[in-house]
Amino acid sequence: MARHQDDELQDVPPGKAGSAVLYVVCAIVFVASFWLFGYAFEIGSPLLFAAGLAIASGAFFVPMQLLARPR
Repeated sequence: MARHQDDELQDVPPGKAGSAVLYVVCAIVFVASFWLFGYAFEIGSPLLFAAGLAIASGAFFVPMQLLARPR
């Protein structure tokens, strides 16, 4: 039987769907941190602003460092 798959597609690593889900989740967390920044100014809480800053930073840190895939 003939194989109908291109040779270029055989080298694509598995897990692309997981990367897309991770991107969407981190994007939602990052945008939610903006709401937290605004709410911190509304109630005047520097601690809540710092939590928003930590969450925004974590939205970048998690996919780049903790879940990094081997090269």
